Amino acid sequence: MKATRFELLAALVLGLAVSACAAEAPKSSKDTLMYGVNAEAASLDPSTSKDTVTHMMMLQIYDTLVAVDPQDYTKYVPGLATEWKFSDDKMELVFTIRDGVKFHNGDTMTADDVLFSLNRSFASSYSSGIRGAIKGFEKIDDRHVKLLLKYPYAPILEVMSNLTFGIVSQRAVKEAEAKGVNFARNPCGTGAYRMKEWKSGDQLELERFDGYYRGPAPIKTVIYKLIPDAASGAIGLEDGSLDFYYLPAHTDYEYLNTLDSLATITCPGIGIHHITFNTTDGIFKDKRLRQAVAYALNRDDIVIGGAEGYADLCNVLCPVSIFGYDKEATWYPQDLEKARKLMAEAGYPKGFDVVFSMQGSATYMNPAEVMQDQLRQIDINVTFDKMERATYLDIVAGKRQFVASLRMINASVRDADYVLTRRVHSSMIGGGNNYSGYSNPDVDKWLDEARQEQVPEKRMELYRKVYAQLKEDVPLIPIYTDYQKFFFNKHLKGIHPHPVFRFPVHEMYFD
Repeated sequence: MKATRFELLAALVLGLAVSACAAEAPKSSKDTLMYGVNAEAASLDPSTSKDTVTHMMMLQIYDTLVAVDPQDYTKYVPGLATEWKFSDDKMELVFTIRDGVKFHNGDTMTADDVLFSLNRSFASSYSSGIRGAIKGFEKIDDRHVKLLLKYPYAPILEVMSNLTFGIVSQRAVKEAEAKGVNFARNPCGTGAYRMKEWKSGDQLELERFDGYYRGPAPIKTVIYKLIPDAASGAIGLEDGSLDFYYLPAHTDYEYLNTLDSLATITCPGIGIHHITFNTTDGIFKDKRLRQAVAYALNRDDIVIGGAEGYADLCNVLCPVSIFGYDKEATWYPQDLEKARKLMAEAGYPKGFDVVFSMQGSATYMNPAEVMQDQLRQIDINVTFDKMERATYLDIVAGKRQFVASLRMINASVRDADYVLTRRVHSSMIGGGNNYSGYSNPDVDKWLDEARQEQVPEKRMELYRKVYAQLKEDVPLIPIYTDYQKFFFNKHLKGIHPHPVFRFPVHEMYFD
């Protein structure tokens, strides 16, 4: 039988991974990495965590079956699975489990550990946003575990690389439960580092695990130091007490760039800021008024005012860093004359007043206030109903009692399907993420086809159809994907950009 594209890819990345493991690890001139963070881990249990900061730390403690290439976040490479094979109908995916992998407690990882971990995370509410295509998991034999899908799902490798599906020791979990010990604070994985000490409100210390299947890491100790204040983090970078800090403030970028002691990388984001209209109730039920808003906006200025310039314009409803973004797409240029003409045609030649329902944080209000000023030019007078997050999700997302809003969505699965399905598929109206109430049978059909299509070029053709229709109907207005710059000790090597900031310390060393 002729090998499929996926089987060829698996064989290729397996060979690359074996070569990489065979190479001698570089020596590190410094034993300890001081890693400042603005929040501490919520949990060090893969089944009860999903936030970015927690996953940054868990990446050092746990491995997944499928890994992301640390030097190229668009590629997937073998992790705890040496290879994977799709069934002909793409409804099943069989993983071959790596031999001889040790957990931090000394146990050898088995297929039973893998199945236990996957089922445990699958049953958790924390995986609800990424497990929708998965039907379940089965053990085939001592070396193989099968993933069963509800339908062919093109981004499934991305899902399986998520730390929520990190592999834990079944014995360690059950022993913790029997003793009444919180596994989330006593983790046991297969990663390059294991937990040494966790001082709540202060720091998490990890020590090198010499039994790591890829060989001992060059750096012996990693200390995640809690420094919530970004200004203090910048000072730590400047005086050398920190080797890395997550997240520096935009206002510190310019100064940190001048320091010869620091190096920097830029990481693209996975979120997209966008305006959402209620298309089924209220004034923006009229498509002409939605188009008028699109013509009235200067989105370049919104990037400057809303993200201090540290963002990329999005011309489609997809973050710029993930599969499915169309670099050739265009959006409405600012044209106030066309905007006023459309408003007159809709019966509002003198403009109107409208309330935007908003979550009240600066993340949303900064770009919204720039938008507010721009819409005044065509006599759309915007005021804001600012809400706490829980209220916003209830009123806007749940009950859809709003006229318009400016919001962001993160692609937890780094694929256009995740964002587009949630925001514009009709199945997501009511209890889902389709706040606008937008419903178009053609868009639904194209999204369903793209989700199952395995050939990237054909998927892009379908997404371009979706984008063209959304541009015409304007249920939402895409604005930007912001990005983040990181600064670190210039002698620290092995850091590469990643959209959700997963930097494996195993790859790092001090020259």
